[in-house]
Amino acid sequence: MATAVATRTAREYLRVSKGKGKTRSNADQHRENLAAEADHGPWTWGEPYEDTGSASKYAIKIRDDFEKLLADLESGAFGNPGDVLVLWEISRLARETGRGVALVDACEAGSYLIHITTHERTYNPANYQDRHDLISGINDAEKESRLLSKRTLRGTNSALAEGRFHGKIPFGYARRYAIVDGRSRPVKQYKDPVEGPLVIELFERVAGWNGRERESIRAVEQDWLPRAIVSRDGVPFSRQNLAQMLRRKAYVGIRVHKGTERPGNWPALIEPDLFYAVQDILADPSRKSTVTTKVKHVLTGVFRCSNCGGKVSVKPGGDAYDGRLVYRCWDRDCFTIDKATTDAYMIGDAERPGLIIRLLTSPYIYRAPADEESTELASLRGQLVGKQRTLKEFEDADPETPAAAELIGRKIEKLNAEIAELESKIKGLTPRPPAGDLLDLGPSAALADAWSAWESAQLAVQRALVADLLNPEMFGQPRVKRQKDSASRAPADRIEFVNVDGEDLLTEWGLAS
Repeated sequence: MATAVATRTAREYLRVSKGKGKTRSNADQHRENLAAEADHGPWTWGEPYEDTGSASKYAIKIRDDFEKLLADLESGAFGNPGDVLVLWEISRLARETGRGVALVDACEAGSYLIHITTHERTYNPANYQDRHDLISGINDAEKESRLLSKRTLRGTNSALAEGRFHGKIPFGYARRYAIVDGRSRPVKQYKDPVEGPLVIELFERVAGWNGRERESIRAVEQDWLPRAIVSRDGVPFSRQNLAQMLRRKAYVGIRVHKGTERPGNWPALIEPDLFYAVQDILADPSRKSTVTTKVKHVLTGVFRCSNCGGKVSVKPGGDAYDGRLVYRCWDRDCFTIDKATTDAYMIGDAERPGLIIRLLTSPYIYRAPADEESTELASLRGQLVGKQRTLKEFEDADPETPAAAELIGRKIEKLNAEIAELESKIKGLTPRPPAGDLLDLGPSAALADAWSAWESAQLAVQRALVADLLNPEMFGQPRVKRQKDSASRAPADRIEFVNVDGEDLLTEWGLAS
């Protein structure tokens, strides 16, 4: 008679590093992990954990699914005892011994197994030899990571000491490469015939040099737009980009690394007198229109990340956004969403008013002035005072028997629930100034009037209005979801409005569509 073999659940941790060199993609790792089941299974496959980024201790980006994996192992949410964590190789796990040991400890405590596909072996962390082999592998991975970092740092320091160019090619220069020690290496940095003259033009126009009339950075920006002068990524130069170029010491042949300067071994594009004349102009406080650090965006104060709850900032987008501004998770970089598209959905324009403008004309935001307090509200307040008085009497009571104490406890529990319900109703009916008062709008304002008032309002008023409307106590806090958690890229699918009860009222009421 055949003996039934218990089937374990296997869950993968897939991670691929970004950057140069050969990497094994998550799809490749998954394919080989599946093949390992034939010799080490049978397994049923649970939901995998996936990350893209370095496992090194020097990595900046947080590995979200690694943290989730560790938390699930420690809490038991990973699976049942005997289930298997599948890794393609030990270095996929962690290149910092302490973090790797913590995961091995969690697997041992939860009675989980660890399968390393490249080892062709399943480890039991509770076995002293298996535990030793796992930790030794993690330790070796950390050693290799530190050695690679040291080699990289040595190369960078050597380039700095010798004044050699290193890193990204500055706009205005080009490089020639040659095969050295079997590898393609840069051997010369020189003036690019197309980009170089543009850099010189920028400096001379801002400084009023060589007979030119002195111009602002904005004037150069506006002149370069119709001339289709763009970066190597095909993105028009902004004032911020041009200001950064004007401060780049590489153009006078100086190599800068972490605050240390050395003469470079490439020709200067800009003569020192011109460069430092521009620096004096940039440092002149009279050219600044403001010396404050006030915020410049309406929605950053109310947006939150749906994944980590962190704040949201505005940054230039990458290649996928052609350099356009994006909203991004400030704390952990969980998401990116196009700013222009999002602003069109949230604010809109005169032709197509967005969500906030529509809310300003919605009856949902209007509440009567305080002197128009309803009979219902007055009745609820009276009931609340009565129940609070009764509750205090029960709390002060001194029951003589256990049965009496139990009865009083049940009554106190019931009263607390009733009081909470009354407080919620009173809060919903309590008069408050209409949000539209900030823009002198009434409860039945037209969309055109709401837009006109919004557009003419100062930024501080706009932000105060948004904070009044979009918060957990009112219509809900807007939280931006990751792309993989959304039905589409559209802001309507990626933004949810969560109130204190965890509900998305705007979607429920049909206002967010």
